[in-house]
Amino acid sequence: MKKLSVIIPTLNEEKYLASTLRSLAEQSHKDFELIVKDGLSTDNTESIAREYADLVVSKKDSSIGDARNQGARYAKGDVLVFVDADTYLDKNALELIAEDFDLYDIVLLLPKFGPREEDMRFLPRTKKQLSRFLVGFENYWRKYVDKFCGGVCMPVDSSTFKRIGGFDRRLRCSEDIELSYRLRKVGEVLNDYRVKAYFSIRRFVLSGYVETLRNYGLNTLRMHLNLLQPEYESFR
Repeated sequence: MKKLSVIIPTLNEEKYLASTLRSLAEQSHKDFELIVKDGLSTDNTESIAREYADLVVSKKDSSIGDARNQGARYAKGDVLVFVDADTYLDKNALELIAEDFDLYDIVLLLPKFGPREEDMRFLPRTKKQLSRFLVGFENYWRKYVDKFCGGVCMPVDSSTFKRIGGFDRRLRCSEDIELSYRLRKVGEVLNDYRVKAYFSIRRFVLSGYVETLRNYGLNTLRMHLNLLQPEYESFR
């Protein structure tokens, strides 16, 4: 079975990182290395990471794509599994990812995404329904309309990732979509919604649903048109 390298970019993620790392420690599949690429956090992120990770790389980066690329340089696995710091995986997620890359000649795997229940617990009913609708719509769109993956959980063939140059470090937003488009030009993409990842909806809560959707929509459009994007801090 192919070796996995899980890569997590972090920047001041002490509130979320521990649950993400615990979900990885509890995986049914144990044959993977864990790399945390920290962008010089000023909180306890790095010390939390060192409790779990095989390697912690602490170095300044210019974007989340740059952070992921830096982590990937240290990876030894056949498959790179990029996971966001506010995300946890089902217990069999890595096992299914390894199985899929063994069975199929693919360069990218598309998991199913969902909101973290911890974030949903105290939301009003209307916002809960809206959150589930938005995530469900994106899952449908990625499966049937436009095959791309999010950095929430993005399993990629390592050799292909390196051959096409990894993430575009200039992009502040939608760098995961842009990489997906380049990957699908050179190889096969597989949907496997048995692989499930649950991410924080904190951006929707903090900035509001309309403003968050507006920001991501505009900056995805900027990505398509190769226009400048705002500073990355607002998206990390």
